[in-house]
Amino acid sequence: MMLESFRQFGASKAAKVMLYILIISFAAWGVEGFLQAQRSNSGVTVNGEGISLIELEEQNKTYLRNLQKAMGSTPSPEQLQALGLGEKLVAEAVARTVLRQQAASLHLAPATRLLQEEIAALPPFQNERGQFDVNTYRAGLAQLGRTPAQFEAEMSNDLAVRNLGNLIQVATLPAAVAAPQVALQNQRTQLHVAAITAKPVTAQPTPPELEKFYTLNPKTYEIPEHRSGVLLEVSAASISASLSIPASRVEAEYAANKAAYTKPETRLVRHILLPGVASATALQASLTTVQAFSAAANQYSIDPGNLKTKGGDLGDIAKAEVVPAFGEMAFSMPTGRISAPVQSPFGWHLIWVESISPSQVRTLAEVAPEIEKTLRETESIEALNQLATQADELIAGGSTLKEVAAKLGLATRTLPRVAADAAEIDPTYHAALFATAQGQVSAPIPLPNGNLAYVQTTAIDPAATPPLAQIKDRVVRDWQSLQSELTAQRIAEALLSAARAPATGTRTLAEATAQAKVEAAISTVTFSSLAEAPKWLQPRLLEVSALATGATLPQVLRHNTPSGGTWYVVQMAGRSAPNAPDAAALAQGAKGLTSDLRADLEALTVNYLQSGAKVACNSQGLQQVFGYGVRCGE
Repeated sequence: MMLESFRQFGASKAAKVMLYILIISFAAWGVEGFLQAQRSNSGVTVNGEGISLIELEEQNKTYLRNLQKAMGSTPSPEQLQALGLGEKLVAEAVARTVLRQQAASLHLAPATRLLQEEIAALPPFQNERGQFDVNTYRAGLAQLGRTPAQFEAEMSNDLAVRNLGNLIQVATLPAAVAAPQVALQNQRTQLHVAAITAKPVTAQPTPPELEKFYTLNPKTYEIPEHRSGVLLEVSAASISASLSIPASRVEAEYAANKAAYTKPETRLVRHILLPGVASATALQASLTTVQAFSAAANQYSIDPGNLKTKGGDLGDIAKAEVVPAFGEMAFSMPTGRISAPVQSPFGWHLIWVESISPSQVRTLAEVAPEIEKTLRETESIEALNQLATQADELIAGGSTLKEVAAKLGLATRTLPRVAADAAEIDPTYHAALFATAQGQVSAPIPLPNGNLAYVQTTAIDPAATPPLAQIKDRVVRDWQSLQSELTAQRIAEALLSAARAPATGTRTLAEATAQAKVEAAISTVTFSSLAEAPKWLQPRLLEVSALATGATLPQVLRHNTPSGGTWYVVQMAGRSAPNAPDAAALAQGAKGLTSDLRADLEALTVNYLQSGAKVACNSQGLQQVFGYGVRCGE
């Protein structure tokens, strides 16, 4: 269940790698404040907090890729709607948000030390010896281009929800309670199974038979609806390239914000982290050289980032990068001396400053490219908004996208003719194309890069079934395949009838096969658990378990195989009496029942929290993401 998933999050190697990719931690131990990443263009709002359309779209793309792999083809919008994929994704996002909000209201945010330990345990941040390495960590941050604040918010939220899950406690059930279930699990069932495999049919259908088969299966041969259109993307990048920023603007910006271009003082600092003031005071007096300090850091420091090899080296740091108490001490003491013990949220520190790099004001020449880039980006966003407003007005006035592009100096792109279940174009554009009537223009589509796009449907080719003459060979093959299946089914049903209606006594499948004069491969299947049973049998195990010895399942079972269908007749051969379960089996069974009970309680908790949440949905936005009208908040 949801809470159990969060409680176990991070336990596996895959989950740890996922954490590394999705959320990035603070750059040194406790050096950054908590900041929440901004979200916009909400698809769903939960108690006033938005879940962005971009986030939902990314999750939807992931699920679609998995479905494509499982199905071997791209699912159609109708299939996705039947599966309720959009509803499931929205419900999961709402549940995650509600759980996080509840954890926050109960003040279940993790302690800083726990947050540090979680980060130190992430394999991508460790060296070849499996130890956390600050340099590797910082390099990973820089490579991914992520901010420390993003991780702190995300990781803190995940741990808070895990703490919420830990509030649900279920006492372990007595071992005796599990005895009936364990005994049932240990029981072995033996079946006799007759398999009838469909054989190829080479006979040709008569014209009336072929015509009737074709007429009764129009959807099988239907060519799906196809559409084509025009795409107009309003891009901030293209606007930025055409903007000219005069040198006077750059100079004025530099003069108005000179403090922002001042590089702060930095210091090369070492520290020793200890659990208490007594141990820090006792160690302080004996450390008079940097060599002694480094050796002591390797021996005594409890900082997980020290690795026992770095001598307490924190590198070149600025005052704003560390917690206040640490910063006040480190940036007020001279070099070459040890500090008095100083307390922070992590413990007690002894600090050694090796060198000081004074603050420096960067010159206009140094920062001019940065200022120009910032001004260009700001102006391009403003220009983008103006262009979007103009485009909306022109579209509202009846202009086509090509006419809009010509008036605004933009370029359009043709969207090729595609089917409803195709994947040739971006899913965002595909969804808009099939949600817009012919000749109409879609609502503005926000893109992940901050740009806007519009889609106009220019042509619709409705779904149609080609004439029989065009697809005759295919229809003949399908008819022959059906005859093959029907023949196998008739044989299986004849065998089942013979097995279930003996003249005297019990008739085995071998006897029934001879009586019915049919061909079938008879085998014995033995299993004691769902996992051991054949996949084709698993959905019917409850019916099978109720059979008496010698009794036959009243229906034939069908299973698809790559070469065709196979039909099965199933007869109960017998059950082996289980041995009395030992203490270990009973304890394991009780543990499983306890886990199931906790999962049920967690599900009730999630449902209760969701029932009281205020959920509002952006129906148009969800339509664009999922390609159909998602039922939301029901």
